[in-house]
Amino acid sequence: MQVSLPYGRSAQSGFIPNWVNASCVRTKEWQWTDSEQNLVKAALERPYGLPRLIDLARHSRSAVIVTCDKTRGVPSHITLPLILEELVAGGLDRERVKVLVATGLHKGESASDVRERFGGELLENLEVTVHDSDEHNQLRFLGNLSSGTPLFLNKNVLENDLVILESGVEPHFFAGFTGGSKVILPGAAGTETILRNHSWRKIDDPRSRYGIIENPIRADANEALRFLKRTFALNLILDAQKRIIHATAGDSINSFNAAAQMVIAHSKILVKNKPDIVITTNGGYPLDRNIYQCVKGIAVPEEILPPNAKIIMMGECADGVAHEEFQKILLGASPTELYEKLKTSEATARDQWEVQVLCRILRQNPVWFVTRSELQSDIESMHMHYAATVEQALDAAGLGRGQRVLVVPEGPATILKAG
Repeated sequence: MQVSLPYGRSAQSGFIPNWVNASCVRTKEWQWTDSEQNLVKAALERPYGLPRLIDLARHSRSAVIVTCDKTRGVPSHITLPLILEELVAGGLDRERVKVLVATGLHKGESASDVRERFGGELLENLEVTVHDSDEHNQLRFLGNLSSGTPLFLNKNVLENDLVILESGVEPHFFAGFTGGSKVILPGAAGTETILRNHSWRKIDDPRSRYGIIENPIRADANEALRFLKRTFALNLILDAQKRIIHATAGDSINSFNAAAQMVIAHSKILVKNKPDIVITTNGGYPLDRNIYQCVKGIAVPEEILPPNAKIIMMGECADGVAHEEFQKILLGASPTELYEKLKTSEATARDQWEVQVLCRILRQNPVWFVTRSELQSDIESMHMHYAATVEQALDAAGLGRGQRVLVVPEGPATILKAG
């Protein structure tokens, strides 16, 4: 069986011997109904539970568009002109519209990254700020959420009359889904807020898994929206080529939930027989830009794997590890020791949630990571095995005759549940 797996901006092939029980699962095919621009326009013209942006703009003195960072692949060069068109038609001049790039704790968003996504022409006369969760001058403290999480948010989302959330909606390994209120928390939140929201207890909650809308991570994020003057969301569903295939807009929670339900119907796959080996990816560029993000792909089969089943992960990781704290924590002890240490720690460390999920998996399921050879020492320092090819990984994992091998080419775009 020959398989093609997303790898950076291209793909890598792998061969699985015919003497094993191999199968490949893919999400349902999206049906094209219109152009990307028309799909966004249709969503903006028929918002859930709110007036159109044109009408909201008439009653707003200023607006900020909060969009995702470089790891998400949101086609802002398509969406932002359409959003701006509605705002300007409602009487809100471009000079009174700002853009905030919601990075959460991600670092390294550069001007060239923004220009690549937005397009140089769009950036003219448009003020763009990249959120920095550690920059106290950007933040304001608003009190504690009902969960006890202290809420620090970027002042741009508090000082503007209208906050427009732009995001892609896809499965997420502990928030259930990306997008929606997650653009505000963690996207535009302070470090202390994010650390408390990403606590060991919340990440360990069995509801904090792929494809679950109602979970403690998103509960904080939804509550944070109440501190903003008025929000309007544009939720995008992207296909494997990062093209807009559907969009919803309007009320930030209801329009997001509608998009998430569509993703569930499209992406949820029931697996009846537990596999011995799973081959997965991070869906290629931009999500496989670094090892840190690739924990998402590793977590895809977690709920369907028996103990000692193996995971083969493929990702280009052009930016290397990208998160020093993530690697530093992993160097401290074995996965089992680290997992227990994090469990009893009183404070949440930066990036510990990624370590927590990876260690939770590594305690039972070894991982072979197929990536660039220069990352071998990094991979092995983080308690995983390095492999140059899928074939090498299968051989090292002890592939045996008659074993079940499950291939999940789309990685985090797939919601796997036991059937």
